[in-house]
Amino acid sequence: MNTGISLHLEMSKRCILECPKCPRTIYRGRYKIDDLNIDHAKELVLKIRPRKVIMSGNLGDPLYHPNLIEFTKWLDNINHTFAIHTNGSGKKLSWWEEFYDSYKEYNKKPDGNKYNEMWFGVDGLKDTAHKYRVGINWQQSFDAMCLGVKKGKQVNWQWIPFSFNEHQIDEARKLAKDNGINLVLRLSGRWNSKDDPLRPSAKWLPEEAHDGNTKEI
Repeated sequence: MNTGISLHLEMSKRCILECPKCPRTIYRGRYKIDDLNIDHAKELVLKIRPRKVIMSGNLGDPLYHPNLIEFTKWLDNINHTFAIHTNGSGKKLSWWEEFYDSYKEYNKKPDGNKYNEMWFGVDGLKDTAHKYRVGINWQQSFDAMCLGVKKGKQVNWQWIPFSFNEHQIDEARKLAKDNGINLVLRLSGRWNSKDDPLRPSAKWLPEEAHDGNTKEI
């Protein structure tokens, strides 16, 4: 029986992107680049028995953990659900094939609430996503999302509106819908000032746009 809480695991401090507001970029060289020990991660899951294991990164991307597939297989074998947040770049489709095959989809489980899900942080289309997610390979990320849908997985495309991509949101909504992807806009208030060149127009800001809040719509 789970405890009803979520367990957030910082799987890896590795990342191939250089997003300007990321601590890894701001404080370059001050962090030891390493990965969470998988045996320790398993111990935490068994001890805490969380409702869901959430793998995202404040400093890195779980996708680059060398044993990620081993861990998702293990979670699947013990019937634990998870969510992974990633930029989706840097892996070939053959890797994604193996990854998606490592776990079952839980959308149709009897309790109706459990499901594994992927969250792809891609803020823009092919010609704009790199403006904040510096180094992203948009096509790789989008192909990974489409393959996930084809494999019957829950795939979410998380998009933060910026000044350079807000004009593309309607186009992105159509693209996502046409490919069976769930587009989620994450409104961010993490702006240095009203003059921040990345800051979108007011319609794409949460009510308190100065306090670091985020909001999904």
